[in-house]
Amino acid sequence: MTWHAVDALDRAVDATRRLLFPFEAVRWVKLAFLALFMVGGGAGMSGGATSAFSAPASGVGALGAPAGGVGAWNDVSPDSGEAVPSGFEGTVSAGFERLAELDPGLLAGVAVGLLFVGTVLFACSIAFRLAFYDALATTEVAIWRPFRDRFGQALGLLGFSVVTAAVTVLPAAALAVALDPDALRVLGVSVGALSGRSPAATSAFAVLGALAAAVALAGTVVSRLTFEFVAPAMVARDVGVVDGWRAVWASFRGSWAEVVVYVAVHFVLAAGVGIVQAVAVAFVGGGVAVAGLVALLLAAVSLGGVEALIGTTAGVIVLATVLGCAVVAVVVLTLPVTLLVRTYLTAYEVSTLAGVDPDLAPLSTALIARDESASVGE
Repeated sequence: MTWHAVDALDRAVDATRRLLFPFEAVRWVKLAFLALFMVGGGAGMSGGATSAFSAPASGVGALGAPAGGVGAWNDVSPDSGEAVPSGFEGTVSAGFERLAELDPGLLAGVAVGLLFVGTVLFACSIAFRLAFYDALATTEVAIWRPFRDRFGQALGLLGFSVVTAAVTVLPAAALAVALDPDALRVLGVSVGALSGRSPAATSAFAVLGALAAAVALAGTVVSRLTFEFVAPAMVARDVGVVDGWRAVWASFRGSWAEVVVYVAVHFVLAAGVGIVQAVAVAFVGGGVAVAGLVALLLAAVSLGGVEALIGTTAGVIVLATVLGCAVVAVVVLTLPVTLLVRTYLTAYEVSTLAGVDPDLAPLSTALIARDESASVGE
């Protein structure tokens, strides 16, 4: 028995080679733009799109809590008998006082504005991913036309992702609040303390924890299937996210073992290309860092020393300029590797879908070897 997820490895190589070569500068620039700005796209997609809406791995600590998590606030609070660093306490108090002086309407407006901008940017990123599928389907690389045509589908995927993320995160959030009622104190919300938990309560927490883990796993799988199988099916059939899910469900309903094999193979591929990308970034970053240090050294000499470089307006401008140029240089110099990696993994995802149901995969026959084309769908 052959697995489509395994057979797709070679098909993805052919598709990547035929899409990118022979080299054409304009074609590569367009593909690099799509690969750089599309959501997921390769190794980054291995965690699903849910991570775009879920909390950081460090939890509420990302808001400024100690590294030990939310509960660690108890260890540095005045009630614990340990002194809070005066500088930290003064900074936090001054920050809250300044926020309290601001107009609540202004704060709400800024929050809504940031949320709106983030939503639009994420929708655009999804649309770029759909445009990349169009390139695989037609071998013609364009940006604006497919972006415009697929933006409605991108909004549908965005809405589906928000709902999936909310359903995935809510049980875990409920468990966190139940286990640590002081967790919301960081946000100024007071909830009653739970003391003297009974065995029944402990069992309930264990069940809630198992439920939260199961929901998180299911949400991750649904999110990955949505972006790696449903999204290309939406492009191939020009339908919305619901119809795309129906088509994928009908095709995979009797082949869920294929999904398990695919997830395992994709994980290995994502880990491998992640290492390749890390090595490329480290190598290029080292060279760029040396060049940046030389530039800063020359700037420090011209400004009168390192203190002038750090303590003057001109020095700060030089530092910011060198840092910005260094970041841009690393991104540009590693972009060919990023393009190859993301093209291959995206082609692998579509090739796996083509093995299960060719009608759902936006993959041009021109990108598949003749002998491979005959075997797709068998």
